[in-house]
Amino acid sequence: MRERQKDRSESGRERFGEIHRDRHREFQEGEGIPIYTGFNIDDLRTLEVKTWARMGGLGAYVNLLGEELEADNYVCEIPPGKSLEPQRHLFEEVVYVLSGRGATTFWARPGGEKWTFEWQENSLFALPANMGYQHFNGDSNKPARLFAKTTLPAMFQYFHDPKFIFENDFIMEELESDLYSAEAKQYREGHIWAANFVPDVRAFDQMLTLLGRGAGGASITFYMPGLARLNMHQSEFPVGTYKKGHAHPAGRSIILVKGDHGYSLVWQPGYENEKQKVDWHTGSLFGVGLSELQGEIWWHQHFNTGSEPARYLVMHVNSPLIWDKHVQIEYVDEDPKIKELFESELAENGVKGKMPAACYTDPNYQWERAV
Repeated sequence: MRERQKDRSESGRERFGEIHRDRHREFQEGEGIPIYTGFNIDDLRTLEVKTWARMGGLGAYVNLLGEELEADNYVCEIPPGKSLEPQRHLFEEVVYVLSGRGATTFWARPGGEKWTFEWQENSLFALPANMGYQHFNGDSNKPARLFAKTTLPAMFQYFHDPKFIFENDFIMEELESDLYSAEAKQYREGHIWAANFVPDVRAFDQMLTLLGRGAGGASITFYMPGLARLNMHQSEFPVGTYKKGHAHPAGRSIILVKGDHGYSLVWQPGYENEKQKVDWHTGSLFGVGLSELQGEIWWHQHFNTGSEPARYLVMHVNSPLIWDKHVQIEYVDEDPKIKELFESELAENGVKGKMPAACYTDPNYQWERAV
């Protein structure tokens, strides 16, 4: 009887261990490329990458703190004049071109018709689930570097076998030749730009005023119809200003598209005296802390202490049809130390502040668009 109890106990421990396996992490580690973790990456354009056999180029994973259950990120570099290996998988991706130019060929079914679209530095495009595709570097002298956000971690929670994820033969019938047409549609009074391909997010000039977030900035939401769980938004705010502190669920990858100097503060509720300062510039990446599944959503706040307007692209993991819960801190209610630090940083960089005194005393202060 005791032997049977012992066997059951050992079997129980084995099952318990199986339940707590991190299959996504195991998959990443088996790829043989660097895995970076934490709040931020100083410069994605210079991040060290190594040979990535599955992709056929060079690469590295980036796991931002707080989004491990929902999404991951990677950097992939295509050598000059080369192409990556053809890919097909059940998870979604959104790709931002860090540098270089090239093209992507895509298809709905193996052996079927193929179509191609071209991209350049600062292009943004969707890769729908189970679509076949292959990336090509169009420059024979320079590498092309891509940054992508994917829903692979969530997929591993549902399907434990990588073969099911990477070798599934289901055909997505809605994929068509015009999937990446440059034509776009706008919704909700222009605040949503619907397109699977944006040629250049840095040069994008259709952002609209979003005064409620402060600093006189502008914003746009990029809705990509080919994706179900990923969507994006982009914001820009002027030199010498900063946005209101705010909090929302994690699952965001924030990339600085433009801006030579600035920083963000990130802090956990209840630990306001332990704010973490993340310095950024063009090419920087950072996240926003823990998700609701892991704890309280974290506060964060963005500051432009550089010489040009700061523009950042945010890749989300959430349905574009359901708005996330957002909360924010008005300037009149914020910790005075936040303003003190900002003014100190401005002085250090020789930049003149443009925050109106009235915004700190009038809760109904009305901003004017400044960018």
